Amino acid sequence: MRVAVLGCGAVGSIVARLALKTQVASDVLCLDRNTERAKSFLDLEDGRGIPVEEADAIQVDLLAGKLKGFDVVVNSLPTFMRVGEREILLNPLVMEAALKAGTTYVDMACYGGRRRRAEQLALARRFVAEGVLAVINSGASPGLTNILAREAYEDFDRAYSVKIMSLEDQRGSSFVISWSKEEMLNVATPALAYRNGKYVVSEPFAEAALCDFPEPLGMVRCYSVSNDESYTIPAFLRIRDFSYYAGGSDIETLRALYRLGVLEDRKVNVRGRTVPLRSILYQILRGPSGPREVYRAVEEGYLEDAYFAVKVVVEGEVGGSKAVSTRSVVFPSQRRVNELLPGATYITYPTALAVVALIKSLRGRKLSGVYPPEALPGVIRRSVLGELEGHRIFVNEEFRVLA
Repeated sequence: MRVAVLGCGAVGSIVARLALKTQVASDVLCLDRNTERAKSFLDLEDGRGIPVEEADAIQVDLLAGKLKGFDVVVNSLPTFMRVGEREILLNPLVMEAALKAGTTYVDMACYGGRRRRAEQLALARRFVAEGVLAVINSGASPGLTNILAREAYEDFDRAYSVKIMSLEDQRGSSFVISWSKEEMLNVATPALAYRNGKYVVSEPFAEAALCDFPEPLGMVRCYSVSNDESYTIPAFLRIRDFSYYAGGSDIETLRALYRLGVLEDRKVNVRGRTVPLRSILYQILRGPSGPREVYRAVEEGYLEDAYFAVKVVVEGEVGGSKAVSTRSVVFPSQRRVNELLPGATYITYPTALAVVALIKSLRGRKLSGVYPPEALPGVIRRSVLGELEGHRIFVNEEFRVLA
């Protein structure tokens, strides 16, 4: 299988390395606007031989030409790029290129914004007409969380609600950045939820809940934040309510900045010019941590450890009784990731591994259209879970009938 990875940064570089390491791909090409930066993320023993070529998502025809002959393109770019005060959505552009090339498309997030459905779904009919497959929002969260929601949903005769919780927690004096600054700041944008059959938008961090994660994490205070799952799950699962909460040191840091007004969507006066505050932040924020920086932070003791976990709780009715079904996963800690794939982080490793598991599970399947993970056939969803189990990422399950 030939795989092209567009956007060779913190996540894309790990997708490329894992695709080769797991032998899911026989040939991997990384595409990026900044080839020198891309090569710096591949500057480890198992990454230096991966070829890197220049490509720009905005130049759709040129990108399509580079994708011809590849079985899959993994879009690991941010969901948008900023040009002045404009935000240009990148997913639809890369999808156009994939359609022109006849290449299966996979991405890990949606822009969402003011929409109530993921923007990628607007191209569903065209992908069906061209006989091309696209799987969207397919990392760990979103991605694995969507699959777990569907698996728990199917435990019921009738499901009422889905609640997803995630934890991103770092311990130590150092701080590892796993995401692009665009996606990091997106967490502090208005949060979409689904209540009593209707979409509602609230201020980020407006709601709080205590979330009980498996050991060694325990009880953590989580907050309502912007998320990708809400842009597909209520459209594909028959439920009344959907909510998403996130907690841990990463979220607490963003919440503190938001409460201080640093992340507010407002304009400030700078030397006589009115400038959006977020534009200033994009200029001063640093990008994702490089692979060597990540590895050294743990080995030298600046980062004691870091954890990533997700939990899905579905409530519904089975056999006339109300019940609760849960699925939870604690991913390898940063110390363990340093052993498994040096240079990866506690977030980029499971995210990339979920993508590689999906690519392997799609091999030989005859599908066309645009699918979020919860809409994929059961045989594919369970194949993904089986692939992750092969890498010792296990799903804890619990089903409880309520009195």
